[in-house]
Amino acid sequence: HGSSHGSISSCAPAAGRTCAWWDWGAPPRPASHGAMSNALNDELQDLGATMETPEGIESSPFSPATGIEAASTANAAIAAGPLAVGVRLEEATYEELAEAIKARLEKDRFKSTQQMEEVEVAEKSLRENQRLLEEMEHRILSISAQTDEVVELNVGGQLMSTSRAVLCSAEGSLLAGMFSGNFDSGHRRDKDGRIFLDVDPPLFSKLLSHLRLRRIASPECPAPLPLVPEEVKPEYEMLIRYFGLESFMYGDIGPSSNIMARIAELGGVCQSKLQSKELVRVVLSTTGGVPGLNHEEVFGQTGFHERSLENSYGAQPNTITVKFLKHRVRVEGMELRAKQADVQSHMSNSWTFRQGSEAPMHMSYPFSRYELSTGRLPVSGSGVNTFVDEIVWSFPRDFCLERIVLFGRVMTKRVP
Repeated sequence: HGSSHGSISSCAPAAGRTCAWWDWGAPPRPASHGAMSNALNDELQDLGATMETPEGIESSPFSPATGIEAASTANAAIAAGPLAVGVRLEEATYEELAEAIKARLEKDRFKSTQQMEEVEVAEKSLRENQRLLEEMEHRILSISAQTDEVVELNVGGQLMSTSRAVLCSAEGSLLAGMFSGNFDSGHRRDKDGRIFLDVDPPLFSKLLSHLRLRRIASPECPAPLPLVPEEVKPEYEMLIRYFGLESFMYGDIGPSSNIMARIAELGGVCQSKLQSKELVRVVLSTTGGVPGLNHEEVFGQTGFHERSLENSYGAQPNTITVKFLKHRVRVEGMELRAKQADVQSHMSNSWTFRQGSEAPMHMSYPFSRYELSTGRLPVSGSGVNTFVDEIVWSFPRDFCLERIVLFGRVMTKRVP
């Protein structure tokens, strides 16, 4: 203001257009200055600029004649608050506005610095808590040096004995932590001092037997999973989860599920394209239905519709062989769905099913036009119930299947 700012003047040329220039010697026009200040006022609202006069500073209207005094007063006010106040915003100088913005930015920068320091303190505290937690976890799960020590157990009233090494073989599990040697004084004991576990004895015995076998197993001869009757499988799985043994027992096998869906998931492919992606090979002794390239679709999410996987009707023998090229499986159940149009004449009501080198299992179902699907049929092994890479169905006469679902577990073959 004063001589430091010019005003905008205008002229009207002959063409009727308006032009403007800066007259550096003239004082600013209140109207123009007010309009520009109003625009700045809108921008300053987000900065939280206040217009209250700090204590000890008198209010006086700005005028070009008092520029030095106003600037001095503004600087004093800015030092006390975000904006020299005592004057209306539209009457403040640009220097005052700039100083107010600068003061607000400095305040925000200081606040941000404080917040960053608080975050750093919190992160440091979090890292320390994490360290303490890891130390506690290590102390809980660390195994006693006396791993060959014999541990006497009373499991639901049945006496069992094993080594501490067997009980602690599943590192990181609850079971290993319980018998690490760090918590022996806290165990419940019977009158003879044996550690008492209030769980089902036969199921825990199967679990314990598997842990023992795992200690002598090898990649060429892996420990078989326990053979558990269908009626108690839910309780057995609950026991496995309770002791934290799922990942140890099954690894990437996981719980029982749709075998072909699991293989598709592991391979990242479509479930109906497992043969095309060289994950399985489907071989029929004879074929009279869909072309061989489409046989894989019988294991898809929906199977066939009004088409079927079938033998050459009347031919013998009639077998379906599935070879798993990159996985090994343990089939625990199956569901077969017959083609309605041919079910009466060309669907056997009995068959045998074989996993690997195990003895064939005889199975049956009364297929009819009204009973096309078997629902889930349980499959039990004849021996150790190990994982296999080949399964075979044998039918005494024709078969016509729209869909086959296999239930069980899958493990990836180890690469030599």
